[in-house]
Amino acid sequence: MLPDFLRGLLPRRSLPSAAESWPEALRDYMSKQSKATKRKALADVRFVVFDSETSGLDLSKNRLLSIAGVGVIGLEVQLDDTFEVMVAQPDVGGADAAVIHGLILSDLAGGLLEDEAAARFLAFSRGDVLVAHHAAFDLRMLQKTIAPHRGARVWNPYIDTARLAERVEFGPISSSRVQGAERREAYQLDRLVKRYDIDAPERHTAAGDALATALLFLKLLKKAQHRGIHTLGDLLAR
Repeated sequence: MLPDFLRGLLPRRSLPSAAESWPEALRDYMSKQSKATKRKALADVRFVVFDSETSGLDLSKNRLLSIAGVGVIGLEVQLDDTFEVMVAQPDVGGADAAVIHGLILSDLAGGLLEDEAAARFLAFSRGDVLVAHHAAFDLRMLQKTIAPHRGARVWNPYIDTARLAERVEFGPISSSRVQGAERREAYQLDRLVKRYDIDAPERHTAAGDALATALLFLKLLKKAQHRGIHTLGDLLAR
């Protein structure tokens, strides 16, 4: 992975003319599109483990409330490589948000606009490998948030820790006999955190869930290596 000062020397990809009105962080992110080096050893990859808190699970009507991420480099969580932002949603909040996410109206009112928040997170990711639990939802929410900026897209490679857990675990949990709701429940983040004896304070906040997912991800990577998964290409193989 190129150091930042070398990345700055590379020519930037051309952007559509509409990009002039995009948030600066989004222009920066989109100008650095590149393909992942799949031969890279896992210890040499920067993973960005993240979580987003939303007002609900219906992408057609629910909104982004907060997003947080933490870097994993050298197969270690980097607590000096973190991101967290609240999203300005003055029409969302109150008792429900406080109960579910620990957020109150003042948290949301003082946040960034949705597209700016997503753009800054994507710039923080630098196009490295995104990791999230049930990643498809978080990625779709990010894409929805930047969709008004035509031509912008989330282009990072990604790992879903729920699917990775299914892939690397042995024993009855991974048995084909465990199906349906029972199987889905077995791979919920709460169940995996408990199964792997992970100390995860401040759960059900974006920062707390991002850290819990990062700690889970490290445990799953150890199992993955025992199963012959040693490069980014091996890990990304579906």
